[in-house]
Amino acid sequence: MSTPAQAPRASRVQILRHRGRAFVTGLRWHPLGSVTGHMKEARQFGKENKLDIVTIRRNPRIIQAGFVSRSDGVTKGMYSLASTLAGQLGDFWIAAWRVAQDEDRFAVVAVHEGGIIPGCDVIGSEAEIRRRVAQQRSRGIEFEEWFLPPEFEMGGRPLDIDELLQPSKLKREYRLRPLVFGLSRAELAQLTTVGILITAGLVGWAQWDAHQKRIRQEELLAAEQRRLDALAKMESESGKVQPAQALEHPWANRPAVQVFVDGCSKVIYQLPLNIQGWNFADASCDGSQISVSYKRSGNSTATELLSATAGHFYGRPTFYEQGNSATLHYELSLPVAGDEPLLEAVEASATLSSWLHRFSQEPTLNEVPVVVPQPPALPGQPTPPPPPPPQWKQFELRYTTGVLPHDSLTDALNQGLRLREIKAEFKANHLMWTVTGDLYAK
Repeated sequence: MSTPAQAPRASRVQILRHRGRAFVTGLRWHPLGSVTGHMKEARQFGKENKLDIVTIRRNPRIIQAGFVSRSDGVTKGMYSLASTLAGQLGDFWIAAWRVAQDEDRFAVVAVHEGGIIPGCDVIGSEAEIRRRVAQQRSRGIEFEEWFLPPEFEMGGRPLDIDELLQPSKLKREYRLRPLVFGLSRAELAQLTTVGILITAGLVGWAQWDAHQKRIRQEELLAAEQRRLDALAKMESESGKVQPAQALEHPWANRPAVQVFVDGCSKVIYQLPLNIQGWNFADASCDGSQISVSYKRSGNSTATELLSATAGHFYGRPTFYEQGNSATLHYELSLPVAGDEPLLEAVEASATLSSWLHRFSQEPTLNEVPVVVPQPPALPGQPTPPPPPPPQWKQFELRYTTGVLPHDSLTDALNQGLRLREIKAEFKANHLMWTVTGDLYAK
């Protein structure tokens, strides 16, 4: 296969050229539920997602559409690489191969129950593609064939991509075409014919069984799409490309230390010490919500607190202790930090504790057991094997100080450090801060 041509903008979509033909990877795959109205469904999906090029795959198990945009440099007449391979290799397989001999560029395509798995129609580095293959294996997905390069050292056999992409093997159904609105006469005639055949042929148990298989496949593809959407959201919030395994790392899904401190401090620092005779007691911030407690003094009343805080907090106060204490809430939305390499445990703990000692703090760092959750079984699939042991350690950080967290944590070690809670308590006419967090290291 020749050197891939890049799309004109930042995109997962790439175009490979082979023997004068262009093959497109990185399509967005979506199952179509209607047998007779699948083109209408495809047009609606394309319109909603601003995608105007499509290829349709039909087999007894599933009807599936692969979408892409003209803005990715794709034109009609090009071929979907995944469709081309899926039309020849069957319904249960995964393949990876090197696309350029002089570059670290590999492709992966995977098909399960006849459907192309979202996220497994891409090109990336050897490390990235190897992780995607390993991820499918760890999820317990059963493939009949594993076409993998020897350098992966994961078994299987190499894929003869040149044989599969011969011009004589290319069918019209593998091509991409414009996604136009409205139905042509040919489509109307086709839909009428298909409707009659389906009505006459699909009866009883066979119809029910096909429906159940389609549901399972749609659930499988939808679960994979949700994973891809979560990864895309993480990339958007962190501002950087994330590896496939980022969703499995707990620190990747939490805000960076400085973002956490700034987000909590921006609200806590501005809280009044007294609201209509109600005195500030404490405030705690977990990154998604700030809870603030006030205690009644003198002749202050609950109605006065309700009136004074209306519109300034999320919801109304919650009263307790016979109406002498109240809690108010403030909602936060902080971006996640994304994935990052971890330091060795000895180096990470020594660096963090040394930094806090300079501020006369006495932090505690206690290792806690790491439990990797068992991935759930996919629809129609057996329970996947237990996850491998974690490749990282976790230490709980806790310390109490009179120094503002912004001062004690600014410029501190943040590689692998994530905060869990910042709590402020008003004692002896000044604020005492308790910081709780987690340090991840290898």
